[in-house]
Amino acid sequence: MIELELKSFLQLFDSFDPAPFHEKELNQDAEEYLYNAVDEFPLQKPLEIMIYLPSAEVSAELETDLKEAIKNHFSYKRLLAEIELKRLLYQGRKNFIIALTFLFLCLLVIRLLSAFEESLVNTLFSEGLLIIGWVAMWEPVHIFLYGWWPIIHKRNIYEKIVHMDVYVGKRSLAGERSQRYRFTPKQAP
Repeated sequence: MIELELKSFLQLFDSFDPAPFHEKELNQDAEEYLYNAVDEFPLQKPLEIMIYLPSAEVSAELETDLKEAIKNHFSYKRLLAEIELKRLLYQGRKNFIIALTFLFLCLLVIRLLSAFEESLVNTLFSEGLLIIGWVAMWEPVHIFLYGWWPIIHKRNIYEKIVHMDVYVGKRSLAGERSQRYRFTPKQAP
């Protein structure tokens, strides 16, 4: 159970977002809290979100609206992660073609230099071209081996939050606090 204790349901949302209620962006602190809390558990572990509000604000309609707002927000974040992944893989393919072409040209020049008499300058230039050709391959190799994993992980966390059950309840007493994840927004100065 991931818990959020709020003085008003409006604390959950970005106050500068002019969108209608169910389309508003979540407050950045609340979004980060939910993301980090879900990230602490294996993706297969079922989790729920419990939002505690003052008694006067608790209603079935508000619960439905909050579920919809959280689902919309994290669906949008998931879409952004998918777009980021597509861009990264496109950039990786483009970088790979450029790097492979560059490596080919370096190897071609090395082959041409081998036709000349062996000398220190020739060897130095050949070895330098070989190193720089392989260094050019670093970025696309990094993208395809390691670069996309964090984006996939982020997308999977967003996907999990989209499908989590959201409940709204009356604010608990301070003595009833559990050892679960609890979010209390910062007070405005």
